[in-house]
Amino acid sequence: MKSNETLRRYLLQHAHPAKFAAEILGILASGLLLWNHQWIATVLVALTFFLLSTLLLWREHVNVEKLVDTPLGKIMLPYATPLNFFLYNFSAVPLVYGLWKHSIFFILIGVIILILPQLEGKL
Repeated sequence: MKSNETLRRYLLQHAHPAKFAAEILGILASGLLLWNHQWIATVLVALTFFLLSTLLLWREHVNVEKLVDTPLGKIMLPYATPLNFFLYNFSAVPLVYGLWKHSIFFILIGVIILILPQLEGKL
């Protein structure tokens, strides 16, 4: 599948080590808060980590094309097609529901949807 240049540039931003670390911390903290049914704190923590890491990255004027050949860049590039970008974002729906309801089934469905683009062409 041909990647979309806009999606490619957007997703490569997520391959920056500092942004990636901030987003992982945000996901872990948000997941714990969702599990404990603290949705307002979840939204605040998620917005803080995701927006702050994006703003800091913009301030640095990082050339995202340098991230293409890094391990994180190689992980993010499969999501640079419209379908895979949709799967990347949609995977949050069952994952969030699963965390809220304490359902391992829905958490796994979300994780499976997230990794499907990584498996494309490897099965």
